[in-house]
Amino acid sequence: MNDHVRDLGDGITRIAIPTPFAVGRVNCYLVDDDPLTLVDTGPNSGTSLTELEAGLAAAGRSVGDLERIVLTHQHIDHIGLASILAERSGAEIVALDALAPWLAAYGDSMEADDRFGQAVMVANGVPRDLSLGLRAVSSSFRAWGAGARVDRTVSDGDTLEFAGRSWQVHHRPGHSPSDTVFLDERTRTLIGGDHLLDVISSNPLITRPLDAEPGDEAARERPPALIIYLESLARTRELDISVVHGGHGEQIDDHRSLIDQRVAGHARRAD
Repeated sequence: MNDHVRDLGDGITRIAIPTPFAVGRVNCYLVDDDPLTLVDTGPNSGTSLTELEAGLAAAGRSVGDLERIVLTHQHIDHIGLASILAERSGAEIVALDALAPWLAAYGDSMEADDRFGQAVMVANGVPRDLSLGLRAVSSSFRAWGAGARVDRTVSDGDTLEFAGRSWQVHHRPGHSPSDTVFLDERTRTLIGGDHLLDVISSNPLITRPLDAEPGDEAARERPPALIIYLESLARTRELDISVVHGGHGEQIDDHRSLIDQRVAGHARRAD
């Protein structure tokens, strides 16, 4: 295995896939169990697919072997290849129940998100021409993502079963409305997506609610993303976790200390 493919033990292999974004590589996790599962996919690009295929091969697997694809949240560096991988492998796609309609109507969902973002900017004093320019930048990123049909939905409190393990499903909105983390209580291992990252603080992004109707982009309805995110962190802090495998960077071995640092940082900014 190379530097971007690492055996984490307990049948989990981390495959770090390149992205075009400043955050760098995104971590996908291959879970060697029944069903053979990939958590997150990387963005929709030939380079990312090639490196994912190489990572799977280094772990002794191929795209065709995949039986389940689990998505942690809606951001394009995590969902971009989901549909391609599912078509090539026949794998089922698993995601939060509220995310399924958003993914199924990906193009319309992204357009509605961009209208919402522009409305928020204008309502808060951003000049209209600048808001239009920023919306155009956002639109140019859409091709790095793609729509997908979710075959199985999960919600907060559900259990995702394997032959040799089970994951407790926890909805943790804030970074995005759909952030979902998966806890193996046996090993106290959390697959955390972008909910908690080791080096950088996850952005609490102002995003259109998943249950909002397209066309209803009133800025006054924007969710308080930072408050929601801090509430989610507080719930995660109470979980009994030994290690967090996040969507970017290295693993986290003391989630409570890191959460305390993140909360303190936001408190300093507020002060």
